[in-house]
Amino acid sequence: MTSLTVAEVSGLIAAGVFILQLLLPLSLPLILIAFLTDENSIISWNVLARFLHSTLWPSILGSSTAAASGVQKRLTITGYAQTIILGVVSIASIVTPLGLYDSIEPASSPTAEPFAYIKGTSAFSYGTPARSDAPFTRNCGLQRACPGTSLNKTCRQQGLLENCTVVYDSLGPEHLQDVFRDGASAFGPSVSSIFDMQYRTFINGTDPYSVLGWYAKPSYRSLQVLILDEKVEAVEGLIVDMVEGGIGFRNHTAPSKALKYGSTWDEDILFIQPETQCVPLNFSIDFQLPSDLETSLSVVNLVLRDHGGLSNIVQPRPSISIPVNGQEFDLRQRAWNAAWYNNFLTLAYFNATDPDPTNITRLDVTPGQTFKLENANFTLGYRSIKSTISLGEYLNLRVNNSTINPHGITQKDFDLATTLCGGTTSSSPSTITSALIGCGLVYGAANRTDGVSPLRTDPNSPWSIPLYICASAVKASLKTVSFGYNGTGLDALSITSLSQKTYPSPPLWAVEDLPDRSLADVQPLWGILPANTTSAVNLSTIAGPSLYLPGYIDTTTTPLTGLAPVPVSTGQNLPGVDFYTQSLYRALSISSPAGQPYADYSGWTSLALYAKWQALSTTATGAAKIIDLVWTDFAANAMVGTKAAAEQDQVLPVTVFERRIRYRLPYAVPGIVVLVAALGIVGGVVVLGCMRRTGVGRLKGFLERTAVGRVLGLVLLGEEGEMGKDWVEKVGGKRVRITEGGITVEPGLLSAEMKRDGHENDSAEVKG
Repeated sequence: MTSLTVAEVSGLIAAGVFILQLLLPLSLPLILIAFLTDENSIISWNVLARFLHSTLWPSILGSSTAAASGVQKRLTITGYAQTIILGVVSIASIVTPLGLYDSIEPASSPTAEPFAYIKGTSAFSYGTPARSDAPFTRNCGLQRACPGTSLNKTCRQQGLLENCTVVYDSLGPEHLQDVFRDGASAFGPSVSSIFDMQYRTFINGTDPYSVLGWYAKPSYRSLQVLILDEKVEAVEGLIVDMVEGGIGFRNHTAPSKALKYGSTWDEDILFIQPETQCVPLNFSIDFQLPSDLETSLSVVNLVLRDHGGLSNIVQPRPSISIPVNGQEFDLRQRAWNAAWYNNFLTLAYFNATDPDPTNITRLDVTPGQTFKLENANFTLGYRSIKSTISLGEYLNLRVNNSTINPHGITQKDFDLATTLCGGTTSSSPSTITSALIGCGLVYGAANRTDGVSPLRTDPNSPWSIPLYICASAVKASLKTVSFGYNGTGLDALSITSLSQKTYPSPPLWAVEDLPDRSLADVQPLWGILPANTTSAVNLSTIAGPSLYLPGYIDTTTTPLTGLAPVPVSTGQNLPGVDFYTQSLYRALSISSPAGQPYADYSGWTSLALYAKWQALSTTATGAAKIIDLVWTDFAANAMVGTKAAAEQDQVLPVTVFERRIRYRLPYAVPGIVVLVAALGIVGGVVVLGCMRRTGVGRLKGFLERTAVGRVLGLVLLGEEGEMGKDWVEKVGGKRVRITEGGITVEPGLLSAEMKRDGHENDSAEVKG
């Protein structure tokens, strides 16, 4: 049902009043004449004439007082003008209120309001434990100390064996923490550093080698899948962008005083977000569902079908040199290079070409050709998606004979393509040049090829799975977030806009520079430096709107260390340098649930999520978004921000919303017309009055001369003079019968019979 506004209700009331103003004056004369006779006193006829002719009945019935023929034009024009003006006034009384409306608008100037922590009622609020005061600790291996700390190694010879004990300082140097914290604060009180990030869940862990002896050991349990929300929202400790991907770190505070219409304000927030580019392999995995889905989930007629990726492979091959990532790279080109080698090795596996990529002399494959996938070493799910860092996984690389894989293609050959795409490995130096790039194979969601809805899994139905190679990096940047708050608690906090921050000059990003240490041993610290910072020791800097974060994902070490949902390096509690790599690995390792503590991102347990994956799997851009969204969701469940723009009871300027009355000018047109007419009429009266051409006395004379009683008294009885009290006493009581046949005068004063006939008012007039 459509709700009515106050203005519309006002218009309806005005319309009702207008109808009553028409109805009542038209109805009362009909009631009155039911009790009148043809014989009345002259003064009664006088009053009756005024009463009847002041209504719309003369115009409706076309009586003589409404005639136009033979009437002076000025009378006719004035009559028409009066009718038109009254009509416009009636319309204006209805239409004019419709232009009124309430508007909730921001105040013209900000107001300082105290802020306080706000807690929500979502799964993230319920599942996030209270923050710990555990210090940030670091483990750089047991051979060398972390920068700014100490490591003591004592060895004793026991026979032929050397027994060594190591004790190291796990606490990071305060001056390094201060540098990054000060740099973040220089951009605003709401900007976080890596020392304002914590794991959402943790336990107390033991570190037998550190002086401290314990640390906050990261833990992980999924709280809620946000992928289907498709919005930017605030959860406990984070701002989660489920539109483009990325998380912003903020301990949520808001105005503590209840504001009737809410408030809004802007903050600069540190965001970490994935950036992914995918390219299609241009071949698919096709299959049919079995005829009996009740007893079997295995597919039949499993083949690899070429769509040009094999038959039209581009020559020559791309470079096989491992690139240095730095801060400038082309993710799409990286993915394309990996896709080329993936397709070439697939051709060699099926003996459709020779194994030398530098000299492709034959291509024994045609567009649309199929290759049987027998005994493949991967699990195919037609109800879920899958991603993996193991390229070529769809092939059975464990066999090697004359008919299947005659050239002996192995997983190591495909892993080389992954390395060429990623660039960084566990042995890469711990510097700003070792930006994290993760590469993987994405099996898109299966779609039916017979045109039937892919949400139906009919027996014997044909299906096809698209494949993509994706390259992903992770970058940090500052974004301007506009908040709206109207209510209480975190549920009342909304994100009204999110945009890349614009700078008068770009920030100075810094990454710890440890060229003699590998990423496997030390994950470098990173952050923003204050604007006036001089060249710092062991820090590499770059000025720009964003920073690609360092790290690595390779096929030799990550699968071994990546089994835990978050990195577990004994003694280390530095979420800001670890979580984003593990989140990317999870996004590149999507699989059906198998007892893991993280959510099912494959869509196996959620048809709605799988339907979303089906829509995104049709294009390379959509496949890239799958990786970005999974990274974001996993990171949101793993991390929490601890820094707020204003701590408890500190004040910040906010723009308070106020209620204001506004008017839509088009609805004022009838009112303006009436106002102009009224001003014209009043002005005319004033001018004519000054010219002594009009006035109350002149008007009274015309009223007397046009009164029907005066005419009757003058014409029938010959009584002249003003119609004052004497005239009423002398003539007004004379009774006159008026019928269609004529007028009959009956002399005499008012009698008791007249009163019985309903002429009490006549008597009152005579006495008055």
